[in-house]
Amino acid sequence: MPLQTNFYLIITFFGSASYLVGLWRMLTNQYSPSTFSRVVWVLLAINSFAGVILSHSSSTSILLAAILLVGNSAICIASLWKGSREIGQLEYICIALLVISALVWIFFKAPLVNLALSLFGHFVGACPTYKKVLRHPKSEDFAFWLLFFIASLLSIFACNFVSLTDIMLPLYYTLFDGSIVLLILRKKNSIFLKRIAD
Repeated sequence: MPLQTNFYLIITFFGSASYLVGLWRMLTNQYSPSTFSRVVWVLLAINSFAGVILSHSSSTSILLAAILLVGNSAICIASLWKGSREIGQLEYICIALLVISALVWIFFKAPLVNLALSLFGHFVGACPTYKKVLRHPKSEDFAFWLLFFIASLLSIFACNFVSLTDIMLPLYYTLFDGSIVLLILRKKNSIFLKRIAD
């Protein structure tokens, strides 16, 4: 079996396993995300998937974006039964960024800018996760973040990238998920980080 195919299979394994962990936590009532938030995440995932395809990103970036889309869709569907009905200001901000992204796409035909806006929207929407994990490191599932971090990191090394376009999406998720993993692993009594969270 070609080496590249092996990488595809490994990336798919780790990326899919991450979302299976999330689904398992939902089914066992350990995680109850907002259904509205998950709809926004699916829209961001659609935006990212279209962005990597139209900006001619690497094949591993496209694969990772596809896993994001399928995984977020699965969790969104599960949230209809296992989620809450809360809606916050950050969701409105993310929707506004999605609208701006769509306008950039329609009028300027700039899929790379569209992808960047989508990733920025994801970061904004995930700010509460940072705040929560800064205060309570064990509040997040270590396996969920670690598995997708591994998939993202492999997506970078598995492609022969020549520009940032090739790896923008996996690079973002490597840094994002990796930072969450580090925060989960940190000592609970880190006074400095707790003060930042407050």
